[in-house]
Amino acid sequence: MEDKLYYSYNDIHNICVEKANTIKKEFVPDVILAIGGGGLIPARIMRSVLDIPIYVVSLSTYDETNNPINEPIIVQWMDFSKLRNKKILVVDEVDDTRKTIEFLVNKLANNEEISEENLGIFVLHNKKKDKVIGINNLSISYYNYGEMVENKWIVYPWD
Repeated sequence: MEDKLYYSYNDIHNICVEKANTIKKEFVPDVILAIGGGGLIPARIMRSVLDIPIYVVSLSTYDETNNPINEPIIVQWMDFSKLRNKKILVVDEVDDTRKTIEFLVNKLANNEEISEENLGIFVLHNKKKDKVIGINNLSISYYNYGEMVENKWIVYPWD
């Protein structure tokens, strides 16, 4: 039995294009906020369909020796003052524990004054497993994912 799921660039491209077409009808974002690392390539592919700017923040769920940590740390942040009244689509590669998404949503709502109705989330893969918070308990108005997958290690072509 294989413990890993493998995806090609073509797989990722097809998921992103299909979902971007859905998102532009259901959520209609003004900007994409890519979570640095895994969210960059999906965000760029989606930009081709959505034709909107991309901004980037980077968070880490690992310490300097590559061990998992309880709360994400900010590696790179930005000034959100010009985005407060814009609809923001956050893009990342995987919703594993939902720790990163919860951290980011709380920071945007509490520190950056981004309203719930202006915040949406897209992840390529949503893992079938318990999360730290239910999606309905987040201050967002939209959530979408490319595929629901088993709780296995995902190998992306950029890894």
